[in-house]
Amino acid sequence: MKTSMNATTHSMQHSDMPDENDTAAKGGTSRLTEKLPALLRILGATALLFAMYSFLVRGWQEGNDMFRYLLLLGHTGMLTAIGLVSGHYLKESKGARLLLVLALASVPVNFAILGSFIYSQTVAIATTHSGDFPNYVSWTVDSLNTALLTGTGALVVLIPVVFLGFTVLARQIAVKLSILFLLSNATMLLPLRDPQMIGLMVLALTIAVAMATRVFADKQITAKTSEGILALGLQLLPLSVLAIRNLWLYTPDNFLFAVLCVCVFLMLRQASRCLEAAAKTRIILDRIALIPALLIVLPLTSALTALTDSAFLPASLVLPVSLVISATMVYDLSRRNQDYASAFRLIAIWEMLLGMTLNLALFDGLPATVSCIIAGVCLLMYGYRVRQRGVFLAGAALMLIGMLQQLFELIYRFDLASWISFAILGIIAIVAGSMLESQSLRISERLSGWKNAFRRWEQ
Repeated sequence: MKTSMNATTHSMQHSDMPDENDTAAKGGTSRLTEKLPALLRILGATALLFAMYSFLVRGWQEGNDMFRYLLLLGHTGMLTAIGLVSGHYLKESKGARLLLVLALASVPVNFAILGSFIYSQTVAIATTHSGDFPNYVSWTVDSLNTALLTGTGALVVLIPVVFLGFTVLARQIAVKLSILFLLSNATMLLPLRDPQMIGLMVLALTIAVAMATRVFADKQITAKTSEGILALGLQLLPLSVLAIRNLWLYTPDNFLFAVLCVCVFLMLRQASRCLEAAAKTRIILDRIALIPALLIVLPLTSALTALTDSAFLPASLVLPVSLVISATMVYDLSRRNQDYASAFRLIAIWEMLLGMTLNLALFDGLPATVSCIIAGVCLLMYGYRVRQRGVFLAGAALMLIGMLQQLFELIYRFDLASWISFAILGIIAIVAGSMLESQSLRISERLSGWKNAFRRWEQ
């Protein structure tokens, strides 16, 4: 009897325990249910971005250019409206914010097409660039009045979209970011298609946007949130559209490629500054920024070589100028990334040393030697000011290389057969020996003090 009761109790306990397979199945279903909304949002955002930016390419939908643009404009307004409605009625903020961000991302596409409408009816297309562009990127209207009226009507839709989007992302600085975003997009309305002019404009805008966003985000808690970082990052979108359009429609020359290297570096720099110092994404962005910082030497050297025909720039100074710009960009990475500061600084130092030595090997004139010595003095002084041994030693090495080069030139041109030459060398040697002997103790003490202080400097 007792055995029967124990068996019954054991069977009841076993029946009450959930099956392990059922638990695993429920766990897998719950995890899938949790991840499914995020996956659907990512899929939807990707599809919408592809749809909007493929709108810049003709031929995938029937209808004239005006009808197709109105569809895009309606699409932008619809995204904003659906975002507001879903946020109000569904009480779900993630999807609503995503729709408003996608609406903001479509604004540069709208401005790019409006700029094509205006450009199609200006004098420029009929003269200098007629027939230069493929048909699938050509957007035209019947008259300039139509283009201007379409642009005015589009602004009625686009301006509220921009202000609403940035208000949701960063309310405290929404007005400033909205105005800056609209001004950057407005540059696409200008009827300019000269590659070098567009490159310089992108460079100027990149610098202006970087400075403005830094001022806007200063001491703002909103700018440190993920939405605030996204709002600051969106400021680079119209500049990217301008740069990509320039690369796509034109064969870039060396000058344009050099300008775009600077623009890409500044864009990556601005995106990196929005992130925390220890963030992995920031480390990755800084490493990517090293590529344009080093690549700029080649196109910039080629572009500056074209100026050597005039008296503006001697050929022996072309490479030093390019090296200084590139090394400055690399060194800037070392100042902003403490984990890899020594590595970036070492790259900049070796770039200067090897480049300047190569320049001295290629050009034996006075400008090459003087540029090497001046670069060495600047690095020496800067290294002493910031207490960095690598920079200080690099400056000393460049000074020594430049002086040895100049000494070699003097000896090469010095007539050792003359008795005056031997007399001068003898006097210099005797005076130098006397100075060293009389001041040996003081020199030794100073060198010892400098050596101890030098050891405490940053690597």
